[in-house]
Amino acid sequence: MKRLILPLLLLVFLVLALVSCSKETPDAGPTTASDDVIVTTDGEPADVTTADRWEALAPQVTIVAERLRNLRFEISTFGNAEKQSKNKPYIVGPDEVVDGETPVIEQMVYRRNQKAYKLLKVNVEYVFWDDLAWAKQAARITDLVQAKASDAPDLFVNGMYDLNKALLTVGAFRDIRSIRGSFFDFEAEGWMKEWMDDMSFTGDRAYVLGGDYFMDLLRTISVLPFNVDMMDRNAADLAPALLGEDATEGEDLSPHFFDLVDRGEWTWDMLGKLCEAIWVDSDGDGQDSIGDQLGILADTRISMTAGIYCYSNNERLFETEIIEDPNSKYYQKRWIYYPDTMDVLGEIFDAVSSVYLGKGSLATDAPVEGNTPAEPGLAYHWTKFGQGETLFAGACVLGALEDEAFQQMGDLYSVVPLPKVSVDQKYNSLIHDTGDAGAININVAPLKAKVISAYLQYCTEHSKEIRTEFLQTVTKYKTAVYNQGTDRMLELIYANVVGGRDKMIENVVGGNIKWHEELKNSGFTLTSSDFVSIYNANYSSKQNRLNEILQQWYTYPKEEE
Repeated sequence: MKRLILPLLLLVFLVLALVSCSKETPDAGPTTASDDVIVTTDGEPADVTTADRWEALAPQVTIVAERLRNLRFEISTFGNAEKQSKNKPYIVGPDEVVDGETPVIEQMVYRRNQKAYKLLKVNVEYVFWDDLAWAKQAARITDLVQAKASDAPDLFVNGMYDLNKALLTVGAFRDIRSIRGSFFDFEAEGWMKEWMDDMSFTGDRAYVLGGDYFMDLLRTISVLPFNVDMMDRNAADLAPALLGEDATEGEDLSPHFFDLVDRGEWTWDMLGKLCEAIWVDSDGDGQDSIGDQLGILADTRISMTAGIYCYSNNERLFETEIIEDPNSKYYQKRWIYYPDTMDVLGEIFDAVSSVYLGKGSLATDAPVEGNTPAEPGLAYHWTKFGQGETLFAGACVLGALEDEAFQQMGDLYSVVPLPKVSVDQKYNSLIHDTGDAGAININVAPLKAKVISAYLQYCTEHSKEIRTEFLQTVTKYKTAVYNQGTDRMLELIYANVVGGRDKMIENVVGGNIKWHEELKNSGFTLTSSDFVSIYNANYSSKQNRLNEILQQWYTYPKEEE
């Protein structure tokens, strides 16, 4: 009996061992986890396609300690600068959805977030700071991070208006690019990678993350809205400026305008011609005024418009070089320089000024609140556009199209990129400021930072439908005839997004002089000849300040070090 039982037991053991070995071990199934490292059973994860990437890599996230999968995201609503929707519907979504009641876009966010939780087992607590504008929060956030406060959020999201001023220069955020095994794909093609590279300041670090998940990143992309119906109603006046000898009467002009933009011929010079052609001197004073029918009207109370005008061009205003002196402590580090002369910016100033010094355009510092001809504030600018008295609404960002002035318009409107200085350039669509993105707290443990990175990457890869729904919400120019035109323009805008690093550098350096604010202060009539003396008097001191910032920047450790 013993001779029979022993072989039988050995056979059973062998069968069980074979069954155990035959089970597939997850590509990334870790055997141990700590705050700092993930150890996989079989080395590097196998190659996976984009479609099944997160299904394959999810075990790396779900295996970590539960406390490292509980995240706290701080979201700033940036005071009154946001529209009524703010960003909560796009990021957090509703607690539950009800068919026929919950808006479609919120249902999409809900489904995405539910799938992200199911796949990655990440719990996110969202904390909204509504009591302070981000500019006032910057110091508070810095204090929280530097003190390693227990209630400091793991990730700061949205409205990073002053990241470039207060936080970027104190290294409060983790360099996610250098974290080994980070799930966020910095090599993915497209404008998001270019934006992240651009906003890394020196090109080798990325304290700021971005994605469609952070809808305000999408909403801060600059556009130039125009009244399509107004263009078609005034075709007889506008066609000669737009089409020249090919001008014909009796047909809508807007399709020709879309074609012109597509061909790369949409320049400041063309905008000036359209402004002169559309101008009606309603009050008969011979001067551009708020009551006239205008081509474009811009406010000069804030610098956003000037920033969009200056930096939405296919030019870099700073020179970047690698330090080759082996004796320098910054050997092989990237350095940023103001050029000896800023000819490019002078050309931009000339192009913008040529429009605002001509007929049919107006720059005003009217207050925000006024909405009547007697008190024509910023609100009145949008009212005039909606009433068909201004052809172009002036530079704004996509999120501004949620404003009631657009949503309640009787006329149809569309969007185009900002004009170019010359036809030799490419269109560039500026992301207005440094952020409306997310930055990981520098004190977050590396493994938790990877979990955050994985969650952000998943949401980024699964937000295209949400973006589409958002654009359909805010762009009203969606008729059967012209739907293709708007879509073409949006594709062109998104295909040519730039990060706005130059504007970020100007904000970081600070000081009494910022080039775009000088243009704004002049009512958009500052020319290159005016600018020369301003530049010569200030660029040396600004370079010295930039050097100080770069020197400080390179003292912050990277994770790989």
